[in-house]
Amino acid sequence: MWTIQPKKWKVRAVDAQLPPEVVAEFGLSPLLAKLLANRKLTTRDEVAFFLRGGRADLPSPFLLNGMAEAVELLAAALEQQERILIYGDYDVDGITAVALLLRTLRPYNNGNILYYLPKRLEEGYGLHRQALTKAIKHGCRLVVTVDCGISALDEAAYLAAEGVRLLLTDHHEPGVQLPPAAALINPKLSPGYPYPELAGVGVAFKLLQGLATKKPELEPVLWENIDLVALGTIADVVPLLGENRILAKEGLAQIARTENVGLRALLSQAGLAGKPVNAYHVGYILAPRLNAVGRLGDPAQALRLLLDGDPRRAHKLAASLETLNRKRQQIEEQVYQEAENALAAAGPLGKAIVLGGPWHPGVIGIVASKMAEKYHRPTILFSFDGDRAKGSGRSIPGFHLYNALSECSRYLQRFGGHEFAAGLELEKKHLADFTAAFLAVAEARLTPELLTPALEVEEVIPVEAVTKSLLDDLAQLAPFGEGNPEPVFACRGVNLFACWGVGKDAKHLKLKVGNQAVTCEAIGFNFGALTEELAGAECLDLAFNLAENDWNNQLQLVLKDLKLPEVS
Repeated sequence: MWTIQPKKWKVRAVDAQLPPEVVAEFGLSPLLAKLLANRKLTTRDEVAFFLRGGRADLPSPFLLNGMAEAVELLAAALEQQERILIYGDYDVDGITAVALLLRTLRPYNNGNILYYLPKRLEEGYGLHRQALTKAIKHGCRLVVTVDCGISALDEAAYLAAEGVRLLLTDHHEPGVQLPPAAALINPKLSPGYPYPELAGVGVAFKLLQGLATKKPELEPVLWENIDLVALGTIADVVPLLGENRILAKEGLAQIARTENVGLRALLSQAGLAGKPVNAYHVGYILAPRLNAVGRLGDPAQALRLLLDGDPRRAHKLAASLETLNRKRQQIEEQVYQEAENALAAAGPLGKAIVLGGPWHPGVIGIVASKMAEKYHRPTILFSFDGDRAKGSGRSIPGFHLYNALSECSRYLQRFGGHEFAAGLELEKKHLADFTAAFLAVAEARLTPELLTPALEVEEVIPVEAVTKSLLDDLAQLAPFGEGNPEPVFACRGVNLFACWGVGKDAKHLKLKVGNQAVTCEAIGFNFGALTEELAGAECLDLAFNLAENDWNNQLQLVLKDLKLPEVS
């Protein structure tokens, strides 16, 4: 019996094609042309922007509503040497946005530019009056927000009453009522802006880009720090299309040659010094290290690393982040195992998962995400603290988590989020009633089809097509991420020559596959449970990403799923 949850393979139908003259102009292989068409890139300009877009193709920052007012406000404050507070968030997007402003504005900082990052566990997200009051006492006359503030109605009114101007930049969904601000920039409030899905650090970049029109000396400094923009953009999982794609590409290239001492120390700790860095490295290796301090303690430690110019001090800070990240991993693994045990004890798996325990609130979101992916079920985990329960939820395609929570809101003290992720809080005495209500919504909404995970396959190819030239084609599509997923290919009926378990406890699966002409190696991360079941198999259908093995530079199939041909 198969021990990995089966996926429904959906091979993309060809619903668009590139004009032959575009294929010829860009020297595209037939498969690369199809992959571009699959991404709805069918005109010459669309293909040119996607493959060759660069700095010159970025839209004017003044297409963003509020930009002109914001630039005037910030420029005047800098010229008059007013004391300024930059207020960010505790995640990588917020941390890098603050770092970008501080590093770019260094020539004007005579001790007059302060910063504040709220602590996740003590304060939570957003503007907090206590921090603002402290800034006012320190003489701040302008507050600049990055990656936050769009819902801070009371705090904005408080600043206005105190005579402090607010320059608000954010990228989160605005509510019906907007905070009072001297200037407000949010791409979602700019119908004429072509790329509304900027991250918080992307909006901060646009503010500085606008400021550089008045202070041209800032332009080269801003681009020297584009590596920070890539870090925050990729970590915040915004679509890597349009302007975000250019910012990510430019920033990833800058990371490889970065002059940021702290970032170099972080790369060294992560084992990436001197290596090309891609979006995967940012999202799964660098960002978790920067996020760990925000999850367990004070995010300012990560910010100090990105600002530090002393190699010895930066090395110590990076080592400290490494230690915190390992601690985060240990806590996360413990919570994950306890959640798995609680799920097993709860009986048969239903259409959604709701669990709670005395778990660390900084990791329940990660664990909920893991369980939602493993079981393909909407998952909410609660952390208990006295008579309160703070929850984090993750969902699956077809089940709008925020809407589902809205139907159970009578049991909640507060909640927020979107289709796939949400945060919520309630009194523990209401947990059983909330759980019953949420499971009832899931029972009514989730069909068997929605509960079967789907795998989008770009193309079924013969195993002979797995070549270095295909890998080179794929490199033109990078960086991969939200909105531009790494292509998944399928090979059907390939011969299985050998299989064995690798890694700790043989957790992963290694295969040697091919035919009489070609042999390839494949790796299936967390597929180790299939090793014995495949012992007698002769042929397989494989779905995979194509990669180059870091150890031997050989082509490698990274498995997304596998099936025996008779059940394909």
